[in-house]
Amino acid sequence: MAPSWAVVATVDEPATLVAAFAAHHLAIGAAEVHLFLDRPDPQASAALAGLAGCYVTVCDDAYWQASRRKTRPLIHTTRQSFNANVALGRTRADWLLHCDCDEFVRDGAAVAAELAKAPPQAVYLRLLMAERVRLAGETGDIFTGVFRHALPEFSSIGPIVYGLMADFFKEGLTGHKAGKALVRVGVGAEMSIHAPKGRPVHRVIQSTRLLHFDGLTRLHYMIKLLRRAHEPVTKASARHGKPRIAQFQALREAMADPALRAHFLNELTQLQPDQANQLHALCALDLTPFDRAAALSLLRGVDLSEAGFDAALRLRYADFLAEYAPDLA
Repeated sequence: MAPSWAVVATVDEPATLVAAFAAHHLAIGAAEVHLFLDRPDPQASAALAGLAGCYVTVCDDAYWQASRRKTRPLIHTTRQSFNANVALGRTRADWLLHCDCDEFVRDGAAVAAELAKAPPQAVYLRLLMAERVRLAGETGDIFTGVFRHALPEFSSIGPIVYGLMADFFKEGLTGHKAGKALVRVGVGAEMSIHAPKGRPVHRVIQSTRLLHFDGLTRLHYMIKLLRRAHEPVTKASARHGKPRIAQFQALREAMADPALRAHFLNELTQLQPDQANQLHALCALDLTPFDRAAALSLLRGVDLSEAGFDAALRLRYADFLAEYAPDLA
C-alpha cells in the first residue's frame, strides 16, 4: 500500500487563500489537511466546513490555556512549530508536510512516488522551493505567474540579472530557499519550520517543487514586508536574513514616495523579458502555470481575483494600514 501524506499549516490569511490551500492539497492527494487558525476567523471556518479531510483548530485563548504552553507564544514561528507537532500527534497519515498557507505542492503524485521510494530509515524528505514571479505586463488572478528557482552561484550571476537590486535577493529568491520537510510520522521526530529538530540526514525531492506565492498580490507583499518592518525587535528577529531585512527597510523608507515604492515592488516581483530569458537559459525559471483546477474542483464560487483578495486584505488589516500606509487603506 502506498504511503499517505498530510499537510499542516498555521494560517492567518483571507478565507479565499486558506480554502484554496486546503482544497488544492486534498485534490492532489493529501490524505488530511490540518489547519490551525492563528486567531478566530468565522469566514475561514465557514469556507473550510465542507472539505472532507480538512481538520480545523481555532487557536483562541481556550486552545492555548488547554495546551502544555498555557499561554499564546508571542512569536508566530513558535506557534507554527507547536501546532505542527500537535498535528504530528493527531494525523493518521504516514508522512506530514509542514508549510505555510502561501506554499502549494506542485505535484501530489510525484510526492507520493518519492515517499514510496524512501528507505525505512528516512526521517524526512525535503521539498525545494520555486518562487512565483510575474512577467512584466502580465495580468490574471492571485495565482498567475511563472516560477523562479534558487541560483547557487548568485553572487556572480545575480548582478548580471538584477543589477543593483541583487542585494535584495537570497540566492535568486526574495523569500526563503530552505524548502520544507515531509516528516515520517511515529519515529519521534519533532517538527520545526523548515526541518525536524536536529536536521537528520535526508533526501531532497527532485521531481517536484513547493510553489511559494510570496505575496499573492502587490498589496499582500507590501503588508507582509511592512508588518515585519514594524514588529517589535526580539531575539527571534534574527530569523530574517540580510536580503529580507533590506527589503522591508527599503519599503518602509519608500512608503512616502508612491512612484519609488512602485518601482521597488516591480523590481522584486516582476521579470523583464531579458531577465526571464536569462533565468530560463540558466534552467532557473519554470514557465508552467499553477494548476488551479485541483482547488476549484472542491470549491464553489471562490473569488481568485486580485481585487477580491485585496478587498479582504484591506478589511483584515484596516487598523494597520490606517497607521502605516493610509494611502493603501
